[in-house]
Amino acid sequence: MKKVLFLILLLSFQAFRIHCQSSVGQWTDHLVYNTAVSVAVSDDDVYASTGSSVLVYNKELGELKKLSRINGLTETGISSIAWSGDYNALIIGYSSTNVDILKDNIIFSIPDIFRKYIPGRKAINRIRTSGKYAFLACSFGIVVADLEKKEIYDTWKPGIASASTEVWDIAFGNGRIYAATGSGVYYADLSDPGLAYFGNWKSITALPAPQGNYTAIVYSGNTLYVNRSELQADGDQVYSVGEKASLFSYTSGVYNKSFDSSPSGFVIASTTSARSFNTEGTLLNTISTYASDMSSPEILQAIPDKGIIWIADKKSGLVKNENLTSYSSLTLPGPASNNVINITSHDGRTIISGGSLTSTWNNTWSLLEVSIYTGNKWSSVVSNSLRDPIRAIGDPDNPNRFFVATWGMGLLEYENNSLVKQYNNANSPLQTIIPGQPYVRICGLAFDDNKNLWITQSEVPGSIKTLKPDGNWIVNPIKIEGSNAGDLIITKTGVKWIILPRGHGLFVLDDNKTPEIFSDDRSRYLTVKDAENNIYPNIYSIAEDLDGNIWAGSSLGPLVYYNPGKVFDPDIIASRVKIPRNDGSGLADYLLQSELITAIAVDGANRKWLGTSGSGAYQVSADGINTIKHYNELNSPILSNSISTLSVDNKTGEVWFGTSKGIQSVRGDATAGTESFGNVYAFPNPVREEFTGNVTITGLIRDSQIRITDVSGNLVYSTVSDGGLATWDLKTYNGKRVSTGVYLVFCASSDGTQSFVTKMLVIH
Repeated sequence: MKKVLFLILLLSFQAFRIHCQSSVGQWTDHLVYNTAVSVAVSDDDVYASTGSSVLVYNKELGELKKLSRINGLTETGISSIAWSGDYNALIIGYSSTNVDILKDNIIFSIPDIFRKYIPGRKAINRIRTSGKYAFLACSFGIVVADLEKKEIYDTWKPGIASASTEVWDIAFGNGRIYAATGSGVYYADLSDPGLAYFGNWKSITALPAPQGNYTAIVYSGNTLYVNRSELQADGDQVYSVGEKASLFSYTSGVYNKSFDSSPSGFVIASTTSARSFNTEGTLLNTISTYASDMSSPEILQAIPDKGIIWIADKKSGLVKNENLTSYSSLTLPGPASNNVINITSHDGRTIISGGSLTSTWNNTWSLLEVSIYTGNKWSSVVSNSLRDPIRAIGDPDNPNRFFVATWGMGLLEYENNSLVKQYNNANSPLQTIIPGQPYVRICGLAFDDNKNLWITQSEVPGSIKTLKPDGNWIVNPIKIEGSNAGDLIITKTGVKWIILPRGHGLFVLDDNKTPEIFSDDRSRYLTVKDAENNIYPNIYSIAEDLDGNIWAGSSLGPLVYYNPGKVFDPDIIASRVKIPRNDGSGLADYLLQSELITAIAVDGANRKWLGTSGSGAYQVSADGINTIKHYNELNSPILSNSISTLSVDNKTGEVWFGTSKGIQSVRGDATAGTESFGNVYAFPNPVREEFTGNVTITGLIRDSQIRITDVSGNLVYSTVSDGGLATWDLKTYNGKRVSTGVYLVFCASSDGTQSFVTKMLVIH
């Protein structure tokens, strides 16, 4: 009978609308997966490090997966990876010197090196494995990690006297361990218990430069091969060391990146080629080109594997070569790079600007990298001739059109990811700060209600300019003196608020919604000060909330203008949010009073997301009094505590984070409320037995009243939406999960004038 009932419910559900979306609270990394800097191979999988995460390719299924902080890695910034065939584990070394061991889908962290004080540079250059040990070639010696015990076993010191010697690579052969270092090649018996003492290591003096810089090493057959790399040389020299040392390979302009062995020989990877040799040192083949639709090689590592060569390529990612004839680039979609200075999201479209500025707001001349995420798909715009993209904004009327502000090359207009027009001093009223030079600097971008695009220009007359929908320009005669003109917002009342970076406060313009008429304009420089007359000259971020309040991020926390309509009153002040201590003292502390607020975003429930320069991101209540979430590196998968930009997609509720180590997002629990119940649905729908998260109901009017009943009309849950979104944990008021059945979701506006009903199927 239960099976029959279930079948009826399932069939009746075919008329329901099915949506597959990420669950509230689910994190997603948006890192680059089309580059590879190192590779490791197991019997079942191939692991390619992108430098910030790991791409995993399953050989049998041909599937690609991501491995990042979202999945449990300790951090980003991967310096080396290696596979232990004896222990069946992946070892990951980080630039911070943290170490992870991935075994049986469980990640174990070894933080000992990271925590230990070591004078001078501290880095992991390469990882090699043998037996149950991983050998880490470090800037100060060799660290031996016991993979079974998941602990550091010892630290060995090959080199000269007791000074720390940079170890670049390690090899094993004939019962010995060999170390390629910055001051020669050293060896010792692996059975020697005293390798922590430098005196138990011997130098290979047969080399022509016994104390030279040797960066790679491999033992194959009965021969040791070492790579000498000197700063002044016009190429690397490879020496073979048997009974004596002799030059094995040298080509002018060729610099070798890695040596890797296999049962049948070894491979030398250089930037433009991968050369395979047998155990006798005879050259078997050379890979110097790929398929015609791939970039030219930029090889960093190559590992042979049963007729296949797996290549870590900087431009093409993980490359699979079969029989020297078939090449394929194995990558996953993502942004153009991990660089991010600004993110803007609206109506399901997110645009990421990948430029940068110096701390004094000067050019870095970084390549133009703009990434667009829409409909769960990525596309990118990359240019070698255009530079320093620092802001972008989508056309609200055309989902295929967007504009990019550059710090020197003017305003760029794109449609369908193709450059339509570059506005600069030659074809528009935009101006350069140095005549004849590419210094047409633009930062702020904002559309007004009439689809005019407002921009801010620095250090030129007419600091505020407007591009009209018909392509004509309006130049406001105002020149903002003595400062760069930074980010720009336009409030619901049409007032323009502009950040003046580097200690100059704010600039406010009210053009009375007549941008072409200047006689009715009001403007002022606004010194940000509070009720105690404290002045906050350094403003880094600004946003208007759903109640029309202006939030400004300073170096001493956020401030709020609760009466922005009085901004032109001479005595207007900003307020600091006070957090009661609730300890009986009657005292209060200011919200994030010691934090530099780099970014502010407002979600559909009017809650504020605050990004900081060093302690991660905070979500606070609409009034700022209650901290709802604090994401940092210790308690969440956030990539970095340094947040450069934040954005909330009003349509999906996705919260985007631009960090110093890349881009990621988390599915928020609030979307912008709609004006009517025109597109209400629940997801996931149907809810399967294995689902353990919250059901999300979206497409709601702000602050909707939600009632959920079974088909008999029994109330099982009620709530009020956060903006245009509500969630349900699938439990009744007694805390038990509801049984299998169809449930009705009744939605009503807060004033009761509008209502809607949708259905969902729950399978228990």
